[in-house]
Amino acid sequence: MKPTIQSWNKQAEFVENASHELRTPLTIIQNKLELMLTTPHEKIANKFENIALSLSETRRLSKLTTDLLTLARADSSETQLEKKVVHVDSFVKRVCSPYIEIAESQEKHFWLNLNSTHTINADETRLHQLLVILLDNALKYTSEHDSIGVKTYEEDHKVILEISDTGIGIKEKNIPFIFDRFYREDKARTRESGGIGLGLSIAKWIVSAHDGSIKVSSNENGGTTFKIKLPM
Repeated sequence: MKPTIQSWNKQAEFVENASHELRTPLTIIQNKLELMLTTPHEKIANKFENIALSLSETRRLSKLTTDLLTLARADSSETQLEKKVVHVDSFVKRVCSPYIEIAESQEKHFWLNLNSTHTINADETRLHQLLVILLDNALKYTSEHDSIGVKTYEEDHKVILEISDTGIGIKEKNIPFIFDRFYREDKARTRESGGIGLGLSIAKWIVSAHDGSIKVSSNENGGTTFKIKLPM
């Protein structure tokens, strides 16, 4: 009976958190639209700021609902992986290509050290999503002149992917919780950067669905490294 109660409590907490996250952008959009309706004859150029903010919150809402749907399907085992042969280094290089340009535009150093010669059976779409989540985080929490790197190699019949950065890092006391849904180390900072605390939960699910593992090592103000192991 106890596991059932724990499962119910966990589900109730998830619904409560999801409702809160959905309510925030909806409230902002509603307020901005109502404000614009109070001045119907005003030129559209004068409403640009309200329109831009509403559009930004709409995009955030769209991403949130997509993430929630991904986790809901994962919980119900509805999502089926479409595995195929993936050449790890070629795939990683392709995914990282636009991030190299973004990093350069932000005066950050992006490096690749690709040393895997094997292929893996993986869902390429989900693997792409995994890397995007980790690379987005690396860009968010690094500053000018910081470094972001991706490394691949092989160890104990597994392919290893390491995504590291020299950014602000994670407090040691918070590391055990970073894969929890809706967990945010600094809620104010994370919301400002567009985060909602679901990305790493999705990342962990993707890795687990591939019979792999993901671990993080980090020091506050000393950077972060995510280490992913995937079976060959």
